[in-house]
Amino acid sequence: MKVLLDEMYSPTVAKMLRELGHDAISAHERPDLQRAPDTVIFETMRLESRAIVTNNIRDFIPLAQTALLQDRSFAGLILTTDRTFPRSRNTTGILARSLAELIRACPADDGLFEQTVWLTRP
Repeated sequence: MKVLLDEMYSPTVAKMLRELGHDAISAHERPDLQRAPDTVIFETMRLESRAIVTNNIRDFIPLAQTALLQDRSFAGLILTTDRTFPRSRNTTGILARSLAELIRACPADDGLFEQTVWLTRP
C-alpha cells in the first residue's frame, strides 16, 4: 500500500516508513501538495492510488463519501486523532510503527480500497 501523510504530520514519519521499505510520501515533500486544498490532495492521491493518512476528519470523510457516491474509487483513508497520536516529536516513532504495521497487514496497492480505517497504536 502506498501512503501520503497529510501536512499535519512531520515528514520524518514518511522518511521512517521509507527506511522500512514502504512507499510513503509527505505532503511537505511534494510542492504540488504544499498548502493545497484538501480537495486537490484527495483527488491527486485518488489518481495516484495512495491512501491518505490524516486527522482532518471533518474534510476528508465527506470527500471519501462523495467519491463513493460518484463512483470514483480511492485507495483508502487512514484516520488518526490527537488523543491517540499526539503530534509531537515523542510520538513520531509510534505513528511510524503503527502505520508500518497497517501497511504490512494490507500490502497490496488496493489493501484499503475505498475503506476508511482508524489507526490504532500497537
